[in-house]
Amino acid sequence: MYDDIAHNPDNPKPGVIVNSPHSEDVYKGFPKDYVGDQVTTYNFYVVILGDKTAVTRGSRNVVKSGPNDCIFIFYSVHGAAGILGMPNVPYIFANDLNNVLKKKHVSETYKSLVNDPLSCLPKCSPYCNISRNIT
Repeated sequence: MYDDIAHNPDNPKPGVIVNSPHSEDVYKGFPKDYVGDQVTTYNFYVVILGDKTAVTRGSRNVVKSGPNDCIFIFYSVHGAAGILGMPNVPYIFANDLNNVLKKKHVSETYKSLVNDPLSCLPKCSPYCNISRNIT
């Protein structure tokens, strides 16, 4: 999470994030492993790969998975065909992410992996160039 909402000057409830006007604060107590300039494409990739020693900043928490684990990756952002935005450049490119997912597959550290991106491009997700089946 980039963490630029709760304390934004335009937030009518400083330090609070809600999903609807009368809902609970979903920000307080929420663990934040990577915020601000720690949210990078590089860290995103090494977190998926579970490479704690390669993480450059942040909590150094990574996906610690084994051969029987199921992994769900959800990413919501602006994008275009074959590219996903990041708060810090470089962006996520389909070919690079394909390579990371293939490397994760070869490591045999999951049973199933679902990559479910959400972007503003309705007809072609930024992931339209991402491999659907990696073997």
